[in-house]
Amino acid sequence: MKELDASLIAIELVKEFVKPVFDGVGKISSEALDKLKVTLNTCFSKYITRSYDRYSKIKTILYRDAPVNIKDFYVRTDLNMRFGEILPESMFLGKLRINKRVVVSGTAGSGKSTFCKSVFLDLIEKPVGIFPIFVELRHLNSDSEISLFDFILKTLSEIEPNFNKSQLDYSLCLGKTLLIFDGFDELNNELRDKYEKEIVSLASKYQNILILLSSRPDDRFQSWEEFYIYNVIPLDKLKSKSLINKLDYDKQVKQKFLDELDSVLFEKHESFASNPLLLTMMLLTYEQIAEIPNKIHLFYEQAFLTLFNKHDSLKSLYKRKSLSELPLDEFKKMLSAFSVVSYVDRKYYFSEDEVTKYLKNASRISGIDIDVNLFLCDLLDTVCIMQRDGNGYTFTHRSFQEYFTSIFLVNYAPDNKFELIDRIAFINDRDNVIPMFFDINQDLIEQKWIMPRMELMLSELSAVPDTVQGKLRLLSIMYSGLTVYDDEDEPQIAFRLYSREGDYARFIHVLYKIYGEEMHSYYENVQSKGNTPAERNAMKKLIEIIRAIPGEEPELLSLVDVSRIDSQVAKVIYKSKCYEHLNANLSFLALKLNELRDKYQSKQAELSELLFG
Repeated sequence: MKELDASLIAIELVKEFVKPVFDGVGKISSEALDKLKVTLNTCFSKYITRSYDRYSKIKTILYRDAPVNIKDFYVRTDLNMRFGEILPESMFLGKLRINKRVVVSGTAGSGKSTFCKSVFLDLIEKPVGIFPIFVELRHLNSDSEISLFDFILKTLSEIEPNFNKSQLDYSLCLGKTLLIFDGFDELNNELRDKYEKEIVSLASKYQNILILLSSRPDDRFQSWEEFYIYNVIPLDKLKSKSLINKLDYDKQVKQKFLDELDSVLFEKHESFASNPLLLTMMLLTYEQIAEIPNKIHLFYEQAFLTLFNKHDSLKSLYKRKSLSELPLDEFKKMLSAFSVVSYVDRKYYFSEDEVTKYLKNASRISGIDIDVNLFLCDLLDTVCIMQRDGNGYTFTHRSFQEYFTSIFLVNYAPDNKFELIDRIAFINDRDNVIPMFFDINQDLIEQKWIMPRMELMLSELSAVPDTVQGKLRLLSIMYSGLTVYDDEDEPQIAFRLYSREGDYARFIHVLYKIYGEEMHSYYENVQSKGNTPAERNAMKKLIEIIRAIPGEEPELLSLVDVSRIDSQVAKVIYKSKCYEHLNANLSFLALKLNELRDKYQSKQAELSELLFG
């Protein structure tokens, strides 16, 4: 792809953006206006130039030695709303200008961040008078006291020191700006409520701006009333083949892979082949193995072995010497230890000092004495699990950190497995560490964590009486409040989670990721034919009560202190049976716990009989 001159592009874009800003300026002196023009032109031009260079090129597990232009290999992403028509990326900007606030939701590796960068680059390369500002939300984890507004201001004022708060406020008030918030799911759990409020507040305060946010799926977006939720559509076979065709890879291997993809691989492994990251990993492992594993953890394992044994796919997969000279088992143990110690601290981005600290901690807990600088070089250049990102480092994709964290839990965790699993399980409930652990060793996680967790939950909640106060207490244990959201224009009760980690509601969510089909089938069998007229009337009344709540958090009925809830409101809650799903959860847990106890008692008996007769 022909390289574009970022500075020339920036001049054209900024010219279109700042003209309405200057036209809207009130009565100020010509000297002050000239200074404003210089500041804004300089600041925004420098920002666009720097950001274009940063986001137009990336490294991937295939392109490891030098960054490549996104547009050289990117296949445009299609989106859809629930039950809605398909929205091609080429039409997205038009739809965004109408809807103004959009969440793009997709699973790991589906291309959410690349989609956001593509939108950002399109607005620069083909100016339409909209100025894009790209915010990687993960950077707020290390600066959590700062507001989103101040973070944006800091980004711009570091480029042009004369750029100030009032100028940013004025620019946002006039609109013509797209704020791209990438990676809401990469925010630490305890920060999401804070920045959720700030994003919603920015949308409310600056009515004319556009907002695009990307994230893994999260139910909280349903309550963002001004936001339209679009889902990333998995690649179809045509797009999968198009992506592979674009990759700069060994031609013979690529053609063989394309033929297999067309004839059998796509249909056989659609869950992998329809995901851009996993599809690329399929190509990477294809030359080494004839079969693609069906299980996701085996797939990651094979990809890692390929990266470890054969470094550079662009040069016929020649073997590059490992600088640390660790054998495979020790390398894997060290990498798993590094993944878990950083994951526990919610570190997805590392400064120079931080990556050294975590590698030293990994060396200590793994018992592997190694020069951490050499090991870091191996992570960057030999297996390419990590990459340089500005002045720091990140995993090539966060799913690698999740996979190796699960490997540590299975193979290397100390005796206190329950405590360690319990801490990791709730760090980010949108991640896949626990499902991967379950996939690798189901017996271990069921006996060491799931069963003890079920017993704790049932011992506390099963004794709650079926009374007004009993059900209020049950709701209060599970949720911090009740709110309302519109589901296809019909209002429904929604439940606000506590920001604390490890609560029962999040445990149920983890179980659903593991036993999803089983739980869904159970709920379908036990649910009633429908609410009675009295229950429907109570639900309608409850929605009206919540809708009428004023204050700092309108339309939120707090459950934190149920003693403060009016007795009549409490009766309405009880009559509405909005807690009915919790009864179903508890009955499923009791049934599943008994099933697991029988399963492992039977296994133990069979083992004893086989070994001891």
